[in-house]
Amino acid sequence: MKKKKACLIGNPNVGKSSIFNMLTGSLQHTGNWTGKTVANETETFNFQDTNWTLVDLPGTYSLMGESEEEKIASNYVIQENYDLAIIVCDATNLERSMEIILEVLDVKQEVIVCINLIDEAKKRNIYIDAERLSKELSVPVILTSAKEKKGFEELLNTMNHYEKKENFTIEHFPRIERFCSYFLPKISAKEKGKALKLLTDSVYEKKLNEKDQKILTFYKKIINKETIRESYHENAQILIEKVIERKEEKEKKEDKIWNFLLSNPWTSFPMMLLLLFGILWLTIYFSNIPSDFLFSVFQNLEKPIYTFFSFLPDYILNPFIYGGYRTLYWVVSVMLPPMLIFFPLFSLLEDYGLLPRIAFNLDKPFEKCGSCGKQSLTMCMGLGCNAVGVTGTRIMESKKMRLLSILTNVFMPCNGRFPAMICIIGMFFVQDSSLIGSIYSALILSLIILIGIFLTFIMTKTLNYFILKKEKPIFILELPSFRKPKILRTIYFSLKEKAFHVLKRAMIVSFPAGIIIYVLANVTISNVSILQYLRDFLEGFGTLIGLDGAILLAFLLGIPANEIVIPMLLLLYTNGSMLVVYESLESLKLLLINNNWTILTAINFLIFSLCHFPCATTLLTIKKETNSWFYTFIAFLLPTCLGILLCFLTICIF
Repeated sequence: MKKKKACLIGNPNVGKSSIFNMLTGSLQHTGNWTGKTVANETETFNFQDTNWTLVDLPGTYSLMGESEEEKIASNYVIQENYDLAIIVCDATNLERSMEIILEVLDVKQEVIVCINLIDEAKKRNIYIDAERLSKELSVPVILTSAKEKKGFEELLNTMNHYEKKENFTIEHFPRIERFCSYFLPKISAKEKGKALKLLTDSVYEKKLNEKDQKILTFYKKIINKETIRESYHENAQILIEKVIERKEEKEKKEDKIWNFLLSNPWTSFPMMLLLLFGILWLTIYFSNIPSDFLFSVFQNLEKPIYTFFSFLPDYILNPFIYGGYRTLYWVVSVMLPPMLIFFPLFSLLEDYGLLPRIAFNLDKPFEKCGSCGKQSLTMCMGLGCNAVGVTGTRIMESKKMRLLSILTNVFMPCNGRFPAMICIIGMFFVQDSSLIGSIYSALILSLIILIGIFLTFIMTKTLNYFILKKEKPIFILELPSFRKPKILRTIYFSLKEKAFHVLKRAMIVSFPAGIIIYVLANVTISNVSILQYLRDFLEGFGTLIGLDGAILLAFLLGIPANEIVIPMLLLLYTNGSMLVVYESLESLKLLLINNNWTILTAINFLIFSLCHFPCATTLLTIKKETNSWFYTFIAFLLPTCLGILLCFLTICIF
């Protein structure tokens, strides 16, 4: 069996992942927003007598892109060895894809152009002459529809029996042609077509002698990226006029409504807030009953599990049951129900195409802070998991803007912090589990998130001014068409890739953390537990900022996962040797009040929940993405110092 390799490349949001899934039979999640794929995905599959390795590259608008994801894609296309480049295009906006087609053809002649979403194009009265485009480009052009599963058999057959008849050449501006004619002989035949990359990448510059490097420096002064892109753009426009016919397009009524609501400055921000509030309210209101049910199930299982393992000595069994197991089922019972509601709802908004419009609306505020609207996309990811938000910063074009997004992402409370916030809100500010009470809780939680957004703006502006030297932001973002998501598929992937992924991480961390905390609570020095010594050590500083030693220690012990803050707090307040699980918020509130909690303590707890160090997973992700312990330390210190300052100011004011 023959072995071949192909890569999928194209603009963001053209359906590369859908094509990838159809060809390989995999279940990679697809999304209707920029930045869904931020790293290469690879799968193998067999078709007839060939074993294919298919690589799904992140979306890019150009092989000279600025963002991390664009560089990943362009470096693969230019530097890696593969048999075919499959360029995926959006039939509803082929103009946008034509430039990347020409760029890839300058680098790789073995190309298939796959024009996806042809069904959407027909609905909009857009007709593409695929036969003429194929003749103009001298490569196969395949029309596909992932939704209707059309064109894939033809695409697979074309891949297996690909034959290149003649090469396609582009007529660039004269000065670019002179540049190419001089430098092409200077680099190996294997790298033919990469001369333009010399203008933007130092990889090939090193292969030149000193004289040619000086000539290259001269050319860089008269030819820049914009000149090259303009050359590709003019060539693309000539082709577009030959192969596309557009008739009068009718916009759907529901799309008109959404476009009006999310484009009008007077309606866009209220609409975004309403959507956020709606998701939070549904999460709060419908998570109580399943949460109570899970508590009941786990509590009833505790005794049988203890009996089953009773052959173990107490010094092993007790930490296992009263430490690890109790912490584990607290985390699962509190976290799982909200995640089963929050993540699917948020994913439906993503796949419908609302997130890019949020980024568009927030671009001007972020631009004043030294960043761009794409930062809001990473913030939305952070609402689910800050580590995912940090990884999502790869969609930023500038390294400095990416760093801004990484250092400020923690001001978005992740799903691991929601349960503690909802718990405190329910005990001290609402005290009502009815429909009205859930509305009040959602309003307060929305206010906390708005404060987090405001702090993100402030800290972005501050970091940009003092650290990043006011670099001018770059903002390139496409507004995709509104598309009805595949509801069941979206829910499945949101639960698999987000909810259960986050829950799995919390479970892995919470069980051993519970055992360690149990041991610390039971190892005594002069009849005083180690936990009590740590609590007493932090008591003075905690009181100074309106908290106490137990709260600060609970947050510190919660570094492995924010989800275990409340369980640790209960253990510290009971001064017991094991975690005590409370039957209701009323009994839990009574415990807190008996430990000198007031409304002011609750307010400062919420402030510190919003502004404190990231969890261990996020910190390690920051280290990986920045390759710097310095910035990882800044990411730890920045929100913590701000949280301490805000808590202290609250004490001074009230």
